[in-house]
Amino acid sequence: FCSLFSGSSGNATYIEGGNTRLLLDAGMAGRQIEEALVSIGVAPDSLQAILVTHEHSDHIKSVGVLARRYRLPVYANAATWTEMDRQIGRLESWQRTVFSSTDDFYIRDLGVQPIPVPHDAAEPVGYCFFCGGKKISVLTDLGHSDERLLRAAENSEVLLLESNHDVTMLKEGVRTG
Repeated sequence: FCSLFSGSSGNATYIEGGNTRLLLDAGMAGRQIEEALVSIGVAPDSLQAILVTHEHSDHIKSVGVLARRYRLPVYANAATWTEMDRQIGRLESWQRTVFSSTDDFYIRDLGVQPIPVPHDAAEPVGYCFFCGGKKISVLTDLGHSDERLLRAAENSEVLLLESNHDVTMLKEGVRTG
């Protein structure tokens, strides 16, 4: 697990479990993400998937570029696909994996549990990852926390938590993807 970038300028997290390597979000320039991966000893061409939390540009800026360059499948829920489709460019049909935000699934060796989170996006999710009896939780762009989120993150070996709720910004700002 390594948070490569986190914040309003861009987000990307590297997750590895068993023989599975994936990128959670790709919100920086492709070259920056590739350089960050190399800096932690991960060859970008060893990735096996990209998983998306939501459609805002600071989470998907390079999803399409990296998916095309490394021939990676991209996982996102239906509402996120609807909103990000035009932003990430053309992908092959086999590269598009749609999941339900209420159903757990696997990406190779990693168990993935989507966790709906409060944020101003179509259907934003955080994730809990399971492998080898270990649990990692990633909950980003939280507007607030509640008992449900706390229960989901319980017993995590690692928890990446990011909160950025600003009522004034939400009321007066303009969100661009």
